[in-house]
Amino acid sequence: MKLLTNLLFLFSVLALSGCAHQISLNPDTENLKVTERKSTSVVGYYISEDNIKKQVKTPGGGGDKVSYKPYKDTEAALYTVLSNKFDNVYRLESLTDSEFLKNKNIKYIFVPTITTNSSSDSVFTWPPTEFTFTLNCKTLDSEGNVAWKSEVNGVGKAEFDEFKNDFSLSAKRATEEAFNGLVAELDKSNL
Repeated sequence: MKLLTNLLFLFSVLALSGCAHQISLNPDTENLKVTERKSTSVVGYYISEDNIKKQVKTPGGGGDKVSYKPYKDTEAALYTVLSNKFDNVYRLESLTDSEFLKNKNIKYIFVPTITTNSSSDSVFTWPPTEFTFTLNCKTLDSEGNVAWKSEVNGVGKAEFDEFKNDFSLSAKRATEEAFNGLVAELDKSNL
């Protein structure tokens, strides 16, 4: 009887603690809008190594959590959006390599900051039914001054019938909406 009680206790602790399921935030870059106004400028973007490795956990359904790497997962989307707007785009290893910036004639450096959250109205399935993605993009000029900044948001929703073949669907919808918002903001900018 004591063994059965201990097993029930262990099962209830494990059931209540939930676990983190891996999802991906990367949207289909084919679904990203193309800018209306192309710029002849050469730009770079900088994502620190710590941010590339950063693992985030947010709520899923059924008491579980989801885990993902927001910067690594969405770097291709950022590159695509910038490539569609500017003549050439470089990934920067450092913000202080003035020699590289000068040699490549980089006019602006984009530095993204990403904030995410998720939730689910399901107690039976773990994938999030709603995902929010906020992208703050600070743009520095060649002197290191802020030349432009923008905040765009994306909200993605997915129900069981939709996400049963893609557990990351709400997250992908949110990131796609946010990066399409960045395209619109860049079109309005003077960059």
